[in-house]
Amino acid sequence: MLYVVIICFCALVISIIITLACNVGFLYALGVTALAVAIVVLLDALVATCARLLPKSCADYTKQCFSVSNKEKKFYEKLKIRKWKDRIPEIGHFTGFRKNKLDDPKNVEYVDRFLLECCYGEIGHFFSAFFGFFLLLFFFITDIWIAIALPVAIINGLLNLPSLFILRYNSYKLKILRKSLVKKQA
Repeated sequence: MLYVVIICFCALVISIIITLACNVGFLYALGVTALAVAIVVLLDALVATCARLLPKSCADYTKQCFSVSNKEKKFYEKLKIRKWKDRIPEIGHFTGFRKNKLDDPKNVEYVDRFLLECCYGEIGHFFSAFFGFFLLLFFFITDIWIAIALPVAIINGLLNLPSLFILRYNSYKLKILRKSLVKKQA
């Protein structure tokens, strides 16, 4: 719900600014902004779907791109991610695996699945943060389009970053948990 409120507020602000800066009617600016937001939401859904269709080997947590450096860990700690990460919406129910709570922390197979889902999420949020900018390249619906599409794409990118940060923060914690579980089983 928080994201919907943020998106609606940002769309309203963009529409007001465009109305004042470009000398167009408010409803016209609001309509074009709503169209840009709808396209970005559809692009995000398409990116998430494509990420989930990738083979498991593309979302292997042992790959270098999914490792978290010490600098990155310190960055997440500086952000105090632990305090606010549970307030960000998690929509794992669409994929059949929720990532907002560790249900079976003593089961290696469950932790492996959790890590796999984190990697799919990282892929989806990373690319979603950038694909919104395709609005600028491919859709020129009206003369004020770039003035609307650019802030919508930037906001989309910024709204994807917290989820990406949370997934990466959780994944290095899960890797530590997995290592500990494997040692106990051996």
